[in-house]
Amino acid sequence: MDTEMRNDKPLVSVLLPVYNAQDTVVEAIQSILAQTYTYFELVVINDGSTDATRERILSVRDDRIRYYENEGNLGLVYTLNRGIDLCRGKYIARMDADDISLPTRFEKQVKVMEGNANIIVCGSWTSYFGDPKRVKACRDSGFSSFSSPEAIRNNLILGPGVAHPAVMIRKSILDTHHLRYDADYLCAEDYKFWMDLAPYGDFYNIPERLLMYRLSATQISWSENLVQKDSTKKARWLFLERNLSPETMKLLREDIDLKALRRARKETDNIKILEVLYMSFTKFSWMDWPYFILSGDIFRLKRFCFSCLVLKRFRPYPGTLL
Repeated sequence: MDTEMRNDKPLVSVLLPVYNAQDTVVEAIQSILAQTYTYFELVVINDGSTDATRERILSVRDDRIRYYENEGNLGLVYTLNRGIDLCRGKYIARMDADDISLPTRFEKQVKVMEGNANIIVCGSWTSYFGDPKRVKACRDSGFSSFSSPEAIRNNLILGPGVAHPAVMIRKSILDTHHLRYDADYLCAEDYKFWMDLAPYGDFYNIPERLLMYRLSATQISWSENLVQKDSTKKARWLFLERNLSPETMKLLREDIDLKALRRARKETDNIKILEVLYMSFTKFSWMDWPYFILSGDIFRLKRFCFSCLVLKRFRPYPGTLL
C-alpha cells in the first residue's frame, strides 16, 4: 500500500498524551499497535509523569512509536498542541492513556475520511468500562451518541457530540486555519476546539462502538469539575455569540427571559439553542406559559426542559446551562 506512504510519512498520526498512567498506558498502546490498519505513527508525549509511566512506555518496542517528554508537567492543552505540531500524518487520531481502541477503529475511520472530503472529524460510538458505579451511571443516563453531521452540529450548543479520544481529525484544517486547543477553557478545551472546527466542515460518528472509554473514581476531582462547568458555560456563550446578533447577545447578558428568547428565535431555527435559553431562564413566570404553549415549544422541547421550567416558576433552578 505504497500510496498511503509519502516520503516515509504515514497517513495517520496517533496523538497520545500521557501523565501518571503507569497502570494503563501499556494496554492503551498495545490496542493501537494491534490495529488492522497499520500505516500510522504513534506520537507519545509524557507530560512530566512522576510514577513509572516512562519505563512502562519504553518497555514497548515498535518502530512506529515516537516518544517525547515535556520539561515538567505542562498540562494537557500544552501537550496536545505540541503533539499537533509533531504529527506528520494527513490525519490525527486522538487516544488517551487509559482507554482501549478496538482493532478496526483506524481502518473504518480512514475509509470514511478518504471517501468524504467534507468530513473533517470522524469519531465513533464508545462503550464504558472501569469503575462499576460510574459505568452504571453512564448506562442509566439515557445518553445516546449522534451519528449524522446535522445532528452533531445542531446539538453542539449542548455538548461536544464526539468523544475526544475516539476521533480522527483532518490535520490540514488545523494548519490552514491555525487552530489549536485553548488554555482559557481548561477541562473543556476539547469542547471549545470542536466549536472552532465546526465552521470548516462536517463531523461524523461511525455508529459502532470502536473505543472502550475507561471510567474511574479519580478521573476528575470536584475542583476540576467546577472548572469544567465554568469553561463549558463560557464555550456555550461563545457559541451563542457566533450564531446571534450583538443586539440579542446584549439582551441575553442582561437577563435570560422571554423577551431575549423571542428575539433569538427570529435569528436561528436551531431548537437546541432555544432549549438552552429556556433552561437558563432567570425566572419563569405564569405570564410566560401562554407563549410556551402557543409557540409549540412545549411539544418540541425535551421533557427535562419542561420540568426545569416548572421548577423555575417557584425558584431559580440551579441547573442552568448558561
